[in-house]
Amino acid sequence: MLPVSSVVLKRRLLLGAGTAILARPALAQGSVDMTRRENLSLGSVAASSSVYAFAVALTGVVRKHDPAMSVTAVEGGGGFDHARLMKNRVLDFSVSGSPAVAQAVRTGSGAFQREGAWDAVRLMFMRNVSVTRIYVRADAAAQHHIAGFSGLARQRMGPGVPGTRDMQRIVEANRVFNTGIVMTPASLEDTANQLRAGRIVAMGKGSPHDRFDAATLALHYQTPLTVVGFSAEQARQLQAADPLNTFIETPKGGIRELPEVGPLQEMSSSVMVMSSSNMPQDVGYRVMRAAKLGWEEINQAFAPTTGLDPILDAFRQTPEIEGLFFHAGVVQFAKEQGIAVPARLIPPEYAGPR
Repeated sequence: MLPVSSVVLKRRLLLGAGTAILARPALAQGSVDMTRRENLSLGSVAASSSVYAFAVALTGVVRKHDPAMSVTAVEGGGGFDHARLMKNRVLDFSVSGSPAVAQAVRTGSGAFQREGAWDAVRLMFMRNVSVTRIYVRADAAAQHHIAGFSGLARQRMGPGVPGTRDMQRIVEANRVFNTGIVMTPASLEDTANQLRAGRIVAMGKGSPHDRFDAATLALHYQTPLTVVGFSAEQARQLQAADPLNTFIETPKGGIRELPEVGPLQEMSSSVMVMSSSNMPQDVGYRVMRAAKLGWEEINQAFAPTTGLDPILDAFRQTPEIEGLFFHAGVVQFAKEQGIAVPARLIPPEYAGPR
């Protein structure tokens, strides 16, 4: 078990003073029960990370929309480090979770093997979605009629940085469909240089769901790019081969720099707020309610949340794997909002109508 002292806790940001409140029907109309006091610790990334803005925004909207709740953002590691601290009841929830992390934690596999299985882990709501995006030189796409992944057959492609999930997924797709793409793994800089020089026609890169990141945008200005994806049937086949390989449909106009592209299926990676069943249902309900009320404020502070619904997209991005549960308070809030909650996502401790 990783001792608490070994986790880097460089800074604490205390926002607000107050407590969590009971989840009753009246609360949906904005009432706050100040008689109950809860102090929550939120696992955050380092302040030097761009993601830190999400943690600050989340603690801010909880304080604003639920002044009886106090949240302390604690800088530290990533999802697995936060899960260890939640298991030890040092943290209450974390900004760095995902279905893949939750699956490893609940089964005691991968990076959580030393700690052993912990089935109390729970997902909460969306932080952001990135995609394993396939960029193609626009001139090559026109010349070779490349309109989807299969159109890259026998072409040369940089599948991503070696050791990344992005590269692993693209190589696996090439194998599953026997596409015959010639893969040339390299660093991002080397891949971009090869694309500029025309030695490869495409590259895979993790990207925001709705826009180019700065590095890709700079490349696009020098060497115009387009984007290709998968068909719905191909997405189903890849998910059958790897249930954790989730997809998102990018609609036409869904990529800011390429308004003519879409719709297409792209491999997705979601990051969600994560907690555990140790957090009472009413407390989780209040956190979820405050986050939903302040979602536009979070968007302004952390652009990757823009265009995402914190609950609906979290449900959609959770693969159909037995045992991946959402926090009971999130389930309660979703049901009160008329959102259909898949039965497989409802935890056994949930108290309320099914």
